[in-house]
Amino acid sequence: MQTFNWLSNKLVAFLTDDDTYNYFKQIRSNLPPERTVLIRINRSELSSFKDYDRVNQIYSKPDYPKYHPNTVNANYSVIMNAKYDVLQMAMDLGHVNTKYIAWLDIRLFRNLLQENLRPKNDTFTLEVPFNFDDKKVAFSEVGDWDSHKNLSPWDYVKNNKVWVAGGYVLAEQSVIRKFIKAYKRTFQAMLMDNMASTDQQVIGSMYSPQMIKDQEIEIQTYRCYDGQFKLHATDIQYFCLAYVCKEAAELRRANTTLQVA
Repeated sequence: MQTFNWLSNKLVAFLTDDDTYNYFKQIRSNLPPERTVLIRINRSELSSFKDYDRVNQIYSKPDYPKYHPNTVNANYSVIMNAKYDVLQMAMDLGHVNTKYIAWLDIRLFRNLLQENLRPKNDTFTLEVPFNFDDKKVAFSEVGDWDSHKNLSPWDYVKNNKVWVAGGYVLAEQSVIRKFIKAYKRTFQAMLMDNMASTDQQVIGSMYSPQMIKDQEIEIQTYRCYDGQFKLHATDIQYFCLAYVCKEAAELRRANTTLQVA
């Protein structure tokens, strides 16, 4: 969590315990106060947690696929869904005063703690990539589309398939609102069919042959090569887009500096 001390963007954080709340308050104290909004929240306030009993019931079936924690721990599953609750809440409460909004998992930039990756002057910024399509929602691509485009929702759940990573989500505000509605609608449909897993399997299901016709919003994927940003293996797969956004900010700053000089 220390890396949030270095993130210069405005941060809206929803926190469920006093220790984490106080820690975030302390590590963000070096930034202008308007760049940090900390909201103490009870899980019961989030609609995703109303699905806990149903998800737990599904996971309790002896023959249900067991991928820990995705299809074993119902609490983990609903927490993954709840990111879309708080994204919606942040916008509804008026805390997002930018055109774009991103969800950022709490440990996404943990690699920056390594000395060779630590940001210059212990600060970094995230900005939209140069080729970003405002009409789409962006994710890091984990599995290539060609090998996932024909998978059914049950294929995603049964085999724990991942097309895009859920740890970093980027979109224009009006786009993410539409995406959230579609996401929630998809998850409820899956529950009706006795299926549940994490957000990554839900998103894959949204764009399955059975459901893609119902999707108004398209996905823009970003795929990085091994070693890019000095990241390797699953780190570069799952963290790609976040580091692309970090690089976009750095390149824009460098270009501005050159123009001024």
